[in-house]
Amino acid sequence: MPKQTFFNLKDEKRQRIIDAAEREFSQCPLYESSINNIIKDAKIPRGSFYQYFDDLSDLYGYYFSLILEDIQENLIDSVQEADGDIFSAVKKYVGEYMKEIISGNHRDFYRNFFLGANISKRSKDGKHPGFDVYHSDRMKELRANLKKEVNWKLLKVTNEKDQNMIQQLIMMIFFHSFANYFVHSNNTDSDPAEVQKEIERNLNWLEFGARRTEDK
Repeated sequence: MPKQTFFNLKDEKRQRIIDAAEREFSQCPLYESSINNIIKDAKIPRGSFYQYFDDLSDLYGYYFSLILEDIQENLIDSVQEADGDIFSAVKKYVGEYMKEIISGNHRDFYRNFFLGANISKRSKDGKHPGFDVYHSDRMKELRANLKKEVNWKLLKVTNEKDQNMIQQLIMMIFFHSFANYFVHSNNTDSDPAEVQKEIERNLNWLEFGARRTEDK
C-alpha cells in the first residue's frame, strides 16, 4: 500500500505521479512496466519513489484501486435505481461498463491488465507477476454503502459472508468475460456485443441456477 508520505504530498505532485503511472500502465502490462519511465514522466527522483511506494506493484495496486472505486460508485447508483435488486442493476450497468472497458479512457490499461493476467510469464523467484489492490477508506465505505443499498431479502443469503461471496462472483463473471474479449480481440469473430450476452447469461445462471427445469 502507498506510504503516508505519498498522501502527504501536495495534490498537484500526487496527481502528477498518478498520471505518469496511468500512462505507463496503459502502454504495457505490469511485468513490462518501468519505474524509470514513471519517475522521468512524473519528474521525481528515484529515491522519492521508494519513499512513496515499496515497489512498482505497490503503485499498480494503488492505481487499480482508484479505477475500482469509480466502478463501485457507479454500481451503487445502478442498485439504487433498481430498488435494491443487484442482479437487475448489474445487467443494466454492464452495457455502460463495457463501453468504458472497450472504448473508454482506461481502455489501454484494461487491455494490458487483462492480457497480463492471462500470460504465464514467471519472474525469477518463480512467482507470477502480481499485485495487491489497495483497500482505501473510500473503497471500504463504498463497499459498505453497496451492501446497504442491496435488498438482500430478494436473495438466498443469510449472512455477511454470503453477501461478500455474491459480490465476488459477480465481479468474477465480469472480469472473466472481458479477459476473454481482449485475449481474442484480434480475431474477426471477437464481437463486443457477445461479451454483454455472455455476461448476462452467466449472471442469469448465478441468479436462477443453470439446471434445466421441466415445463409444467
